[in-house]
Amino acid sequence: MLARLRGLWQRLPPSLRRRVYWAANWTGLPYVLSYVATYRGMHAQSNFAGNFLHLKQEYSQSSEVRRRELDAQFDAILAALIMRNGVAKSTYRGRTTRILEKVLADDACRVKQSPLRVLDIPSSTGIASLDCLALLRRRYPVDRYVLADLFQHIQYDTDRQCIFDEDSELLQVKFKTRFFAIHRAHVRGEDYSYLTRVLLSPVDLVSWYLKRRYSYSGDYHRVPIVLIHPEVEAQLREHVLRVEKADVFVGVEEVYDLILCFNLLQRNYFSPEQIARGIENLKNALSEGGLLVVGRPDVGSADAVWAARKRAGELVWVKREGCL
Repeated sequence: MLARLRGLWQRLPPSLRRRVYWAANWTGLPYVLSYVATYRGMHAQSNFAGNFLHLKQEYSQSSEVRRRELDAQFDAILAALIMRNGVAKSTYRGRTTRILEKVLADDACRVKQSPLRVLDIPSSTGIASLDCLALLRRRYPVDRYVLADLFQHIQYDTDRQCIFDEDSELLQVKFKTRFFAIHRAHVRGEDYSYLTRVLLSPVDLVSWYLKRRYSYSGDYHRVPIVLIHPEVEAQLREHVLRVEKADVFVGVEEVYDLILCFNLLQRNYFSPEQIARGIENLKNALSEGGLLVVGRPDVGSADAVWAARKRAGELVWVKREGCL
C-alpha cells in the first residue's frame, strides 16, 4: 500500500509535489512516511557499505556493461550510507553536470581567472566530479581540481559485520536479512520536527542499544575502505586531481577561483544559521572575482542553482534559480 501511494506521489508534477510537501512539512510527517516507505529497500543487504570492498575489486576487472551495473550498486550503497552529521554519501553523476552546464552557459557566471583552481565540496566518491572536470576543461585550463569531503574512509569490521567511520563511530550493523543504519539523513534540517523525533524514538532507542553492544574494539579484524570510485583512483596520478579532507563549517585553508558545493548547504540538511556559516567559509576561500556555485540536483528538471561572485571581499549573487 505504501509503495503504491509513493508511486502515485512520484507521478504528480514536481511543482505540485513541492507545494504539498512544504504545506505539510512543518509537521514532520512527510519525513516519517518517507522513512517508513523506503526502509526495506534502502536497508537491503545489497546496500550494506561492506559490499563496497568487493565491488571496487570487481570493477577493475569488469566489462563496460558490467561496470554500469556496478555503478548503479555503488550509488545505492552510498545513498544508504548516512554519516554521523546526517548527510548521505549520495553521488549525483549527470545531475551535477547539468547544473554546472546551466551556470557556464550564463554570461554573468563567466569565470575570468585562468588557469582555474577548483574546489568541489562535498565530492563524495568523486565520480560526479570527473564529469564536472571534463566539462570545465572544454572551456578553461584547469590548474588544480580538489575533491574535498569530511568523510572519505570507513572501517569494515568483518568479524561482527559492522561499519565504523574513520573516527571509530558506528554507522551500520548487518543482520540476516538487512542492515540497520545508526544515523538518519536530514535530522538537522527543517524536515525534522518534534513530532518526527517522537514517532521515530523507537529507532533512536535501537541505535543507542547497538552503539553500546557494538562499540569499537581493536580485538576484531577491520578492513579500511576508501570511499573513492575506482575511476577516480585511476586518475589521481594526474597532478590536477587531488583528494583532501575538509569541513565546510570549520573552514577551507586554500584559495580557489571556482567553488562547487552541490547537495549540502540546503535547508533539509542544516539550519539557516549553519548554512550561512558554510557560505561564509566558502566565501573566505574564494579568490577576488571568483565564483561560488551552490546547487541542489533534482530528479526532474527543477534543479536549484545559486551562483555568487566575490567582489570587494563580499559575495554578490548573480544567479538564483529554485529554492535550496
